[in-house]
Amino acid sequence: MKKILCFVLVLMLVVASVVTLAACDNTKTLLIWGPGDHEDVYLEWVQKFMDQYPEQFEGYKVQFAGSGDVGAYAAMNVDPSTGAAVYTFSNDQMANLVNLASLSPVIGDNLTWSEEHNSQAAFDATFIGDKSYAYPCQADNGYYMYYNKSAFRGTAVWDSTNDTLKEGYTFRDLYAALDEKGGDWAKGKVTWALGDSWYVSGVFFAVGGDYEVKYDEAGKQSSADCWFGFTLPEGVTDNKKGDYTVGMDAYECLKNTITVSNTDNTVNSHYLYSDGDKNPLNDNIDIYTNPDNAQGKNTPLAAAVCGTWKAKKLQEAWGDDYGATVLPTLETNDGELFAMKNFAGYKHIGVNPQNEFAKQSRENLELLHKLAQYLSDKEASLARYEATGAGPSNLEALKDPKIAADSALIALNAQYDRVCKYPDNYSKADLRGQVIGNGLGYRIQDSVPANYWTPIQKFGNNLYIEFSSGKLENFASRGKIMDYLAALQTEISQAAQ
Repeated sequence: MKKILCFVLVLMLVVASVVTLAACDNTKTLLIWGPGDHEDVYLEWVQKFMDQYPEQFEGYKVQFAGSGDVGAYAAMNVDPSTGAAVYTFSNDQMANLVNLASLSPVIGDNLTWSEEHNSQAAFDATFIGDKSYAYPCQADNGYYMYYNKSAFRGTAVWDSTNDTLKEGYTFRDLYAALDEKGGDWAKGKVTWALGDSWYVSGVFFAVGGDYEVKYDEAGKQSSADCWFGFTLPEGVTDNKKGDYTVGMDAYECLKNTITVSNTDNTVNSHYLYSDGDKNPLNDNIDIYTNPDNAQGKNTPLAAAVCGTWKAKKLQEAWGDDYGATVLPTLETNDGELFAMKNFAGYKHIGVNPQNEFAKQSRENLELLHKLAQYLSDKEASLARYEATGAGPSNLEALKDPKIAADSALIALNAQYDRVCKYPDNYSKADLRGQVIGNGLGYRIQDSVPANYWTPIQKFGNNLYIEFSSGKLENFASRGKIMDYLAALQTEISQAAQ
C-alpha cells in the first residue's frame, strides 16, 4: 500500500512539473516558408527583423519549413490558418493562392515601396487584374544553357574570339562537336528536360504557340485557350480541318533536339534524358561532372539547360571551364530555325492574412508586410545570392558588382533580350521576319490554365519514350501526331478551376 501511495505521489509530482513547465513555456511560432536551400538565410534575416521589434514579437520564435516556391500552393491548400505567416512562391501559383485568401493585397505605401525597389517586369508580375498580391523576390526563374568550355573549345561550334559557343548554335552542332572533340568527350552528354513541362513549353512558345486564361470577378478561372496544336478558320469546329503549322513545328523541333543527325530517328547518343531538376541535375550532379568516378568518366556532362539554382554546383565542378549562354536554336525538318524561348517566371514573397499572428491585429498584419519587404530588400537579397546564387529583383542589389558580373545572370538576361522572329524560309510567307510573341527570348510565366502542366509533361515524356524505344505510337505518322496535338490542346483549353 505504501509503495502504491508513493507511486501515486511521484506521478502527481511529475504531472505537476509538466504542467508547470508547459505553463512557463509561452513560446509561440512565427512560421516562414521558403526553398529548402534558403533555410539558413531566412532564419538569420527573419530573426534580425524580429530583434528590431522586441515588443511586437515577444514570446515568438521563428520556424522555417521548406514548403516555399513550387510547394507553396499545395501546402497552403491544406489549411491557410496553419500556413506560414510569410512565404515565397512561384508567380504562376498566385491566382490559386488568392482564391485561398492566403495573400494579403499590397496597397498604399507598401505598393509604392514595391514598385520603387524592384525591376518593372518583376513588379508587374505581382498583379492579377489591377491588384498586387506580393513583393518581388527573385527575377531569375528562367533557364539558359550551361556548358563546359573544354568539351567544345577548338571545334566547329566554338567562337574563339569570344571564348564561347557560336551565335545561333544548335543541338546538332553540340552533338557534332563532341564527336569532333573525341577522347573522353566522345562520350559527353547534353541534357535538357524533355520530361518537364516548364522546359518543353519554351519550344511551343518559340514557334508561335501560346495560351490565354481569363478570370471572373471572384478570381476563378472562367476560360482557358491554348494554341499549341492548331488554329481553326472562323466558323469551323472540326479539329481535323485546323491549321497545324505551329503544332507540327513544335513537334519537329522537340524531336530534333534528341534525334537530329540520326537519320533513323533514334535518340542521339549524346543526349541525356532529364525530367527536370530531379534527374540528372539534383544534388547528385557530381555523378556526371566528376571524372574520378565511373559515371562521370563514362558519361561526362558537357552542357545542360537549367537555371541559376545550379550555377554554384556547376562552377565548382567545371572551374575555369564553366560557361553559360543563351538557349540553342531549334530546327524543323525543313530547316526552319527558331530561337528557343524560356518560360520566365518570378519568385514572390507573400503575406498570409489567415495566419494566427496576422489575425491578432491590423498592426500585426502590417508588420508582416514590413517583414516581406525586409526579406526582399537589398541586404537580404544579397545574402540570398551569396548563399544560393539566386538572382534578385531588387534594383539596388542588381547594381552589386558580383551580381553584375555573374555569368549565369548575364546569360539569363541575354536570353531575355534575345530577338525572336519567324525565319526567312517560314512556310507562311506573310509571317517571315515578323516577331514571335513579344519578340524576345521569353514568355512571362503568368497564371497558367488549371490543367496545364501534366498534359505537356506527358507529351515530352512520351516523345522520348517512343523514340528511345523505337516503338512509335503517338508519333508514328503525321495523322497520329496531329491527333495527339489536338488532344493536348483540348485538354489544356477545356480545363477550368
